[in-house]
Amino acid sequence: MSKKPNLKIIILCGGKGERLHPLTNDIPKPLLQIKGKPILLYIIEHLSYYNLYELIITIGYKSKKISDFIASEYPTSCFRLIDSGEVDIIRRIQDSLDYIDEDFMVLYGDTLSDVPILELIKHHKLNERPATMTVWPLRSQFGIVELDKADNVLGFKEKPKLDKWINIGYFYFNQEMKELIQKYDSFAEFLRILAEKGLLNAYKHNGIHITVNTIKELADAEKNIERI
Repeated sequence: MSKKPNLKIIILCGGKGERLHPLTNDIPKPLLQIKGKPILLYIIEHLSYYNLYELIITIGYKSKKISDFIASEYPTSCFRLIDSGEVDIIRRIQDSLDYIDEDFMVLYGDTLSDVPILELIKHHKLNERPATMTVWPLRSQFGIVELDKADNVLGFKEKPKLDKWINIGYFYFNQEMKELIQKYDSFAEFLRILAEKGLLNAYKHNGIHITVNTIKELADAEKNIERI
């Protein structure tokens, strides 16, 4: 991949990962391993495929372990690590903006995906909205029974995709969004206002998506990581 997008990437790695206790009692969630490799390493390798190396890694919980990991795995990198402590996501983003003078992306540090970055950027540029959020089709956790109007069973669908979409991160923001982001105390509230004002577009990703929020999801990731 020769073309290099001109933007910086914020990777959010500061959370406690409480739903992954006891695994995260001593290790931050981005360093939990899937098939012997930390989640964060998968994310960095995906970005490197697109020649994206201007990374800002926001840390907080067990921050030294992430710092030590980056120093060991990428000793010559220019990755910037910012420790904001125990704060809302938006504060981590705000603390990163002093080092950003161009468009930027924000990624979750617990989400693995094969989002085609160049296609996402192209989609964003074709829209006039200053912010884009990547979404993925929601899948039912259960098999679905299809009925006709007389309640006769027509067939079955095993955990189908639903006509709903979930936020999987991979946000793209125009540089002009820096000023607006500074006005909010909650990332969820910030996104809600963007949507209400018609400033937020969605990029639909139908490829692979793996989130690691629970022990069950970590086990599922072990089974599915080879697809990435």
